[in-house]
Amino acid sequence: MGEEYKIVLVGVGGQGILTISDVIAFATLNKGLNILGSEVHGMAQKGGSVITNLKIGKELYSPSIPLGSAHILVSLEENETLRYMKYLKPKGIVITSTTVLHPVTWKRDKKAADEAQEKLSVNLSEFEAKIIRIEAEKLALEAGLVLTQNIVLLGALSQVEGFPLSTDELRKALKERVPTKYIEQNLKAFELGIKAIENSL
Repeated sequence: MGEEYKIVLVGVGGQGILTISDVIAFATLNKGLNILGSEVHGMAQKGGSVITNLKIGKELYSPSIPLGSAHILVSLEENETLRYMKYLKPKGIVITSTTVLHPVTWKRDKKAADEAQEKLSVNLSEFEAKIIRIEAEKLALEAGLVLTQNIVLLGALSQVEGFPLSTDELRKALKERVPTKYIEQNLKAFELGIKAIENSL
């Protein structure tokens, strides 16, 4: 491959951002490419922001990704999508779950939740980017394990033009990095992510 490929992965603590990073890293090294990454954790155990920068290429010098330079942003929560859009290059690609983690009080106030969702959508539409929204939670439940929302998005990511890893390379890494008892659900979530994005590219 030519230039380094820059990926920003974001979400909140407990959503599995580090698992996606691990699978991508394993598949990258298996392919003979280099990978550098940096992670920033907020109050991850309490649902704080988690962001991981990944660079894939033949020659890499720094794990950090400057603002406005990432090829793709993958997000497990839409507030986090908006928070980290600044890392994406113009006309870059966003793959985001439709999940929005509202404050507990909003669970009793549907109007407030709906208004917040609408505002999020409007704000995201103002960016010069291709935004692909995927119902990751719904698909993860279909796969049999709600915690596989991250792998749904990994499946979607595998279909993006220019992404340096193939579906077969990622499947192999999944089988080697995911606990044996959860492999079936993770592989199903991966395939559902592929299908979900096919009509959006």
